[in-house]
Amino acid sequence: MEFRELHSFIENKWNITIQDYTIIRNQEKRIFEIITPMQTYIVKGEKQILQEVETFCQFANRLQTVLPISPYLQTTDSTFATEKDGFVYTVEQKGIGAEIQQLNDAQIEVIGAMLGKLHAFSLKHKLSLHKATSWSMFGGNATVAIGDYDENELSFLDFKEAFQQFEAFSAIEQLYNAHRNLLSQHWSTLPKAATQGDFCYYNMLFENNKITGIYDFNLAGDEILLNECIAAAVYCCWHVAYDGESSSEERYQLFISGYQQFRPWASLENDLAPYLFSIIRAFRYDRVNSGIANIAQHKLFLQQTKDILSIN
Repeated sequence: MEFRELHSFIENKWNITIQDYTIIRNQEKRIFEIITPMQTYIVKGEKQILQEVETFCQFANRLQTVLPISPYLQTTDSTFATEKDGFVYTVEQKGIGAEIQQLNDAQIEVIGAMLGKLHAFSLKHKLSLHKATSWSMFGGNATVAIGDYDENELSFLDFKEAFQQFEAFSAIEQLYNAHRNLLSQHWSTLPKAATQGDFCYYNMLFENNKITGIYDFNLAGDEILLNECIAAAVYCCWHVAYDGESSSEERYQLFISGYQQFRPWASLENDLAPYLFSIIRAFRYDRVNSGIANIAQHKLFLQQTKDILSIN
């Protein structure tokens, strides 16, 4: 689609005047940057459910009181999302700052802190989006739908298929199943609330190691807060390009301490955190894929996996 086909639609629906624009993506997902006399905005169009997108926008805008959210602009119909030709469109203000490609210690700590703020706010106000996130666990994997899909379990099954013939696998499987069983017994009693669902550096803008913009709420949903905290921390501290001298373990502690400034874990969360960390860390899909690809070094990889799962 040519942007000129959307030009008048956007101007009329959001009551703005477009002076210039840049096409960022224009395929299954449409993203345009538009410049008006007063502000620069990002227009997004995706094949989604209109009411879900509207709910995500309202949730994001509500978080502006505690986070540097890039606010969504309201339409002349007093909504934040509208539909045209099978695509749901939103317009959000472009934040200041820049995207980054690697993380340092200060940025890791501030991401943890902002996630703690988000979780504390949602929990305090009992916010719910009535939808799961992609971090979900214990969904059963009956389908690939978010909520059913359990990446952790699927990664373990890939691990099992590749390594079950080796002697060390049996002890790893026993530890994994014991940790999963313990967690599943308490899962429904852990704090849960609405969250952004993809709280990672690539959905943020930074300036002087501070987060100046948080955007992209398309994966927002309700999540066990401890689960998102640990999953995001593991991703940031082991799987993102890093600029600094700290070990991954030290960076993880930075993330968690930043988070707990604003939402200290409850007693049960503290008790379960080591078990949840161990299965997320051991069976994150990219770690497993790397181990399978380097199966000739299976002895070291299996020993490292067992060490991660061993709770002192």
